[in-house]
Amino acid sequence: MQKIALIPAYCPEDRMIGLIKELDTRGFAVVVIDDGSGSAYDDIFTSAQQYAAVKRYAPNRGKGEALKYGMRYIVEQFKAPYIVVTADADGQHRVEDIVKVADTAAEHPDSLILGKRLLDKTAPLKSRIGNGITRVLYRMTTGRRIYETQTGLRAFSDKLLPRFLRLPGHRYEFEIDMILDADETDIIEVDIQTVYFDNNAASHFRPLQDTVSLNKEFLRYKLPSINAGLAGVLLFVLIVNFGGTWMAACILSRLFTILLQFGLNRVVPFAEKPSVGRYLVTAAIILLCDVGVMWGLISVGVNPYAAKLISVIAMIFVSMLVRTVFMRVKFG
Repeated sequence: MQKIALIPAYCPEDRMIGLIKELDTRGFAVVVIDDGSGSAYDDIFTSAQQYAAVKRYAPNRGKGEALKYGMRYIVEQFKAPYIVVTADADGQHRVEDIVKVADTAAEHPDSLILGKRLLDKTAPLKSRIGNGITRVLYRMTTGRRIYETQTGLRAFSDKLLPRFLRLPGHRYEFEIDMILDADETDIIEVDIQTVYFDNNAASHFRPLQDTVSLNKEFLRYKLPSINAGLAGVLLFVLIVNFGGTWMAACILSRLFTILLQFGLNRVVPFAEKPSVGRYLVTAAIILLCDVGVMWGLISVGVNPYAAKLISVIAMIFVSMLVRTVFMRVKFG
């Protein structure tokens, strides 16, 4: 199976030439995307043309746009089946590791392969903090454990390209969108080594702005579910205020939330889309738990509104637990 190395580059250093030269000798077809680096980098990209297909545009659009630009080029120019490996232009990823993740993707063409760095004290502080935050948020959002959420070394077959090309991210958040969209896809982490030059000084990652941009993707991904949940709480309040029992309000509002959430997730392009079977089982478990928690709280004298608030928070953790179980047993 043909292997293609896709390298987005913004203001690269000369070491990129050594990387793509070695990839070329290893049999990779190499595609380099100049993400608006400007005329000052003409010499580097001219040299790169000896070993790679180089596509350039201006102005700078962000890493996510560069990756999607390269993916579209690959779809147009290469005949499936093939493996695509994304790697950074700054030389952090060793060729041996690029080959390793590519080989793993060839063995598992339906999976997304992530190069897993060991983020110990030798890694830049901004990398450790950023990955720690997104690791927790990803776990809360999907129920899945991934150690390395921000790695630029990834591999996948042509089967996954259409899905990735539909994703909304433009800059670094695109890489978060990739793993969120793979909620129903196997994700395999492969141990790699990462070489840091001058404490990763060549990186264009902006610690504050890009960390905020990365993590807002989790909110956007869950927004349909959040909106449905808020609508369900409002319906609960209205039913109780107009004389309905807390039990009727709890069941009707939860059923309304379930239906609305399912509909919104199917309509909104970038939202979680579990299988119907998995969704129905999850919804049934949460409905029973919601009623059970409400009954327990109200039976000891808690106000129905306060009980509903507590139950809503509790159901977040129940949902996380259910998703975790489904990931382990590959349900649905």
